[in-house]
Amino acid sequence: MSQISDRLSTAPSRGAIAAWLAIAALLIALGFVGTSSAEPNSDVLYDYAFAGGSVVIYGMLVGVTLTIASRLGHPLQVAGFKRFKWRWVGIGIGLIVLVLLLAQALEPLLHAGDKQGLEPKEWRPDRTNAFAINALVASTVVPFAEELFFRGVGVRALFPFGGAAAVVITALAFGLGHGLLVALPVLVPFGLALGWVRLRADSVWPGVVAHGFYNGSALLALYLQLTN
Repeated sequence: MSQISDRLSTAPSRGAIAAWLAIAALLIALGFVGTSSAEPNSDVLYDYAFAGGSVVIYGMLVGVTLTIASRLGHPLQVAGFKRFKWRWVGIGIGLIVLVLLLAQALEPLLHAGDKQGLEPKEWRPDRTNAFAINALVASTVVPFAEELFFRGVGVRALFPFGGAAAVVITALAFGLGHGLLVALPVLVPFGLALGWVRLRADSVWPGVVAHGFYNGSALLALYLQLTN
């Protein structure tokens, strides 16, 4: 991590740190409220409105994230919109494959997928287009917004506390933000892996690609399961 210490300024901005922590706390609270109060809707991936609502909500998160980033300098530079070496994409995807294997191994014990309640129970050919659009949003818009907030600006804002602390705090916030304690054994390693990649690559893009690969792979596996 010392290799990137000269590229990520350690000059703290209390306002940016406080704002990021406040939004992270809000996301965590909303995550737990959503999973505890809402009835699981296993047909949500067949709903066009779910895709549209996700675009709006995650678009707002991107706007808030860049606003926080502006407190630390040029928002795009702070958020990690930088050139990167392609090997970091490969490393990120490799780490995510390990997380996918971990998720598969733990699912019979944790049942995190079932408790999230988003997986359809049966395939509906008449809703193929809606499923495809939701899969596209989940594989592009969602990972972009989440990586921008947690790894892009989050790691940068918390870097004055040390690279390791920044990675651990953002990984915990990312895991808790999904509102499922049973998913933490998978989501926290996910966040740790991509936080480390963010630091080493000095760019948010490898994490965005790896995160999109994770979501896309999971949805592809779900599609194959439903249609076979």
